[in-house]
Amino acid sequence: MKIVVSFLSMILIVVNSVLLLFQYHVYSSSLEEEGKSFFYEQDIEVKLKKDRMIVKQHFKNIPNEELNVSWPISSENRSCNLSQGDTCSRLSEDLNTFKEGDASNQSISYEIPLLEGIQDGKILSGIFANLEKGGVSYTTLHITDELKRGGMWVSGLPIIGNTSLDLIDYTLAYGPGNITELYWQKEVIPVMYEDDYFTFYSKKEVSKELLSKLNQLHLPNSEHVAVFLSENNHITNTSRIVFFNDENIAAIQRELIVNNVQSTYGLDSNESLLAEVISSYLLNQPIGSEKAIWMYETLNNYFTSKQLEEWKTAITKNKQLNAEKMDELLSKTLDLKTSFFTFNVQSKEDYFPLLFEDPRTVYINELQQEDMKILFKDGKILYPAEPLLSVLGYSLNETNKGLYVQNATRAFRFPIQEPFYVLNEKRYDAMSEPFEKIGSVRYIEEAWMIRLFLLDIEKQDKRVNITQSALF
Repeated sequence: MKIVVSFLSMILIVVNSVLLLFQYHVYSSSLEEEGKSFFYEQDIEVKLKKDRMIVKQHFKNIPNEELNVSWPISSENRSCNLSQGDTCSRLSEDLNTFKEGDASNQSISYEIPLLEGIQDGKILSGIFANLEKGGVSYTTLHITDELKRGGMWVSGLPIIGNTSLDLIDYTLAYGPGNITELYWQKEVIPVMYEDDYFTFYSKKEVSKELLSKLNQLHLPNSEHVAVFLSENNHITNTSRIVFFNDENIAAIQRELIVNNVQSTYGLDSNESLLAEVISSYLLNQPIGSEKAIWMYETLNNYFTSKQLEEWKTAITKNKQLNAEKMDELLSKTLDLKTSFFTFNVQSKEDYFPLLFEDPRTVYINELQQEDMKILFKDGKILYPAEPLLSVLGYSLNETNKGLYVQNATRAFRFPIQEPFYVLNEKRYDAMSEPFEKIGSVRYIEEAWMIRLFLLDIEKQDKRVNITQSALF
C-alpha cells in the first residue's frame, strides 16, 4: 500500500511543480480583480472512518502577515498537525489565527462527525477550512476510506486515479481552485467525456451533438466541474458538482455556463439573470431566459464596435460582479451614467430599458435625496414621482380611474390615457402625458412637474436644487 501511495505522490510532485508555477502567474496577477488579499495552494488529506471524517489540511505559500483561520462549523478536535516539521509554528493558542511569520507552509487537523455515516448519493458541505480574505489557486485532495466502501468520490476536481488495496480505498484528485463539497455514491458511473473543464458521467452513451457542445463550452477562467447524467436529480447542484436527469442539450449547456459564471464572478444563486448576461458576452451568443437575451440584445444594439470590445474586456478583468458593479462598468464604457442592471434585477418581471441618468445629486428644499435618479428618455427629463412628491407633502393613489395626487389644499386626478387632468374639481387640457411608467416605477416629466407643483429648479455642476415656489 505504501509503495502505491508513494508512487502516486511522486507523480503528483512532478506534475504539481509545473502546474503550480503556471497557476502562480495566473492567480497572482488577478488579486485585485478578485477582491482577494492573497492566494494560496492547499493539500487536503481525508481519512474516512465509520462515524467521522479526519482531515489534515496543509496551506502552502501563505503570506507572512497575520491570517484568520475559518474552521468548519461542525469540526471537532481542532489542532495543529505536528507530523511535519514546524508547520504549526504560526498557529495561535486559540487556534483561530496564523501569526505573522516567515514559515510559508502551515497545517491543521480536525474531525467532522458523521452521525449517520456516509450516505449514498448525498453531498457533504461545509467540511473544509479556509483562510479569510484568501483565495485558493490550487487544491490537491487525498481520500482514504478505511471501511472500503467502494463506489466513487467526487469533488469537482479532475480525478487523477483511484485504487483499492487490502486495507483501504484511495482516490487522488487535483486541479485549479477551491473545493467546498464532497459527494459519494455506491454505483460507479463511467466517464463519457472529459477535458480540462468537465468530467461527464453517464450510464448510457451520450449523443455526438452533446459531446460537441461540451467540447465547445470552454469559459475563460472556469474551474473543472463534475457533471452527472443521472436519475439522482433531487440533489441541489453546487458550483462544481452538477446533476441532470435527461439529455436536454440546451438545459445542460445553460446550466453549466451559468453555474461556472456564478462561481467565477462570486454571484449568488439568485443572480442568474446577471450570470446569463455575462455568459452571453463570454460566449458571444445569447444565453438564458428571454429577459437575459433581451438585455444582451439591447446593449449590443446600442454599443459601437469599440464600446463592445471595451465592455467585454471590463467583464473579463473583473472577477467580483453584482448589479451595481456592472452598472459602474457599463457607465464607464458608455461615458453615461446608467442603472440598467440594477433596475432589471430589482424588477424581475418588468423589462427596464437602457436609460441614462443625470449624475448630479438631487436636493429638495435643501435636503439631499440619495436614491433619487433623474432619467433621460426620448428627449424628456424624468423624475421618480412617488419619492419626489412624497417629500413635497403629496400622497399618491393609483386606481382604475387614474392617478390621484393630493395634499391638504390641492387635489389632482390624472385619468388613464386621457388628454386632460383635474385640479380641485376643475378640468384642464393636457397636450402630453405628465406621467410615464417605466417598469414598475412611475415618473413625472420635468416641465409638467414644475408647472403642476409650482417648483423652481436650479441646476449646478454637481447638484440639482428643487424648491417650492409657493406653498399650498
